[in-house]
Amino acid sequence: MKLTNLEPLYNDILKSNKTYDVFDYKHNNIDFSVLFDIQPKPNYTLIFIKKKSDLFLELNISTNFSLNTYLGDKFAILRKMLELSNGNTRFSTSEFFKEFNDKIPKTISQKTVSKKTLTKIYQCEEADNVFIKELRDWDQYPLLKKTVSLENREKTRLLYPDIYESIKDKNISVFYTDKPSEKHR
Repeated sequence: MKLTNLEPLYNDILKSNKTYDVFDYKHNNIDFSVLFDIQPKPNYTLIFIKKKSDLFLELNISTNFSLNTYLGDKFAILRKMLELSNGNTRFSTSEFFKEFNDKIPKTISQKTVSKKTLTKIYQCEEADNVFIKELRDWDQYPLLKKTVSLENREKTRLLYPDIYESIKDKNISVFYTDKPSEKHR
């Protein structure tokens, strides 16, 4: 069976100078993380990981995006991941992969992380203060003999990379607040 929707994803992975993508997939209220890795040779790899479990299924995908739907010993793993009993429950791998193919994203996953989450993950100073209050050029206050701190520089690099690039070689601190302006509320 050819997984036709892997091809546009493959092209976007290449365009993004990556070798893989991870995306979410849901089947009958069962959540999976899926890894599509184009690095392995001679085939690509597709790994289904059932969330909140220790179950996973690794499959070879040919370079023309074909998959052998006869899974052999792996069939039992897929049934277990899908919580299908070994009784009379009819299950078709072809139908499963057809549905999966319809839900494959065409572009790589780009998930954004909030500024507050970033400051907490990287344990930034004043983690709740993520809105820019002002910039301060310490060279304008020579009597204070202050310089930008490494912590302030790193927080700015994480939260506002464009601003960081503009001020990284200057003695400028970014002062932060936890209150957005009235326009952004």
